[in-house]
Amino acid sequence: MEQLWNPARLAIGFVVLFAIFVPLEALFPLVRRRFWQRRGAWADLAHFFISGALRKFLTLVFAYVLITLLGFLVWPPLQQGLAALPRAAQFVIALIVFEVGAYWGHRWAHTVPFLWRFHAVHHSSEHLDWLAASRVHPVDQTFIRLCGILPVYLLGFTQATFGFLIAVDGLIAIFIHANLRLRFGWLERLIATPAYHHWHHANEGPETQNKNFGGLLPLVDALFGTLYLPDRLPRKYGIDEPMSDNYVRQLAAPFQSANKPATRPPPGA
Repeated sequence: MEQLWNPARLAIGFVVLFAIFVPLEALFPLVRRRFWQRRGAWADLAHFFISGALRKFLTLVFAYVLITLLGFLVWPPLQQGLAALPRAAQFVIALIVFEVGAYWGHRWAHTVPFLWRFHAVHHSSEHLDWLAASRVHPVDQTFIRLCGILPVYLLGFTQATFGFLIAVDGLIAIFIHANLRLRFGWLERLIATPAYHHWHHANEGPETQNKNFGGLLPLVDALFGTLYLPDRLPRKYGIDEPMSDNYVRQLAAPFQSANKPATRPPPGA
C-alpha cells in the first residue's frame, strides 16, 4: 500500500515542485496569476495527492491482466537482442516506443467519445500552470499510460527502464503545463515545451483542437500530422462542457454523462 500512496513522499515532492515552479512562474509568467488564485486549484491539489495512487492501482491491475492475455506476443530473440544493446541505446528505443504508444492512447482519448468523457476532466482547466498537470482522471491516465507501457514491456525492457520512463514523463508533464511564456526556438520541435503543450489545451475553435498529442517528442506529432506550433500562444483554454470545481464530482463526471453526447472531439478527427 505504501508503494501506491506515500503521503510523506508526496508532500516532499509537492514542496520541491513548489520551490521550482512558483519562482519560475513569477519570473516568466504567461499570465500574472498565482496558481492558488484560480478556480479549481483545491481540486487540483486533491488530484496531486490522491489521483496518482488510484492511477497506480488501476495500472497494476490492468497491466497484470493484459500482460497475461498478451504474453504470447513476447518474442525472446527480439528481447535478447535488445537486452544486448548498450544501456543508453535501450533507453532511447524504449523512450520512442513508449512515446508512440502513449501518443496513440492520447489521440484516441480525444477522438473516441467514451474515452473523451474521462480525458475531458484534464482539459477542463481554463488556466494552465504546473499544478494543473495534476488534474487527471485515473481511468484516463491508466489507459494512456498502458498504451505506452505495454509495448515497452512486450519488448522485454527492464524495470529500471520503466522507472526512467515514468520519472521523465512525470517531470516533463508538469513542466509543459506551467504558466510560462518562455519560447525555445527550434528545440520546440524536438522536445515538449509549455508552448507546444499549451496548444494541445487550446479551445479557440476546431482548427486548434486535437493537436500536439505527444508528451515528450513533438517529432511524433510531426510524423502523424498533428503538430501545431504557431508563433503566438493560446488565448483560451478549457472545454465546452460544464465541469465542477469539486474533486469528487470531477471523478464522477464521466459516469454521470454516460448518456450525453461528447462535444469536444470533432467527427472523424
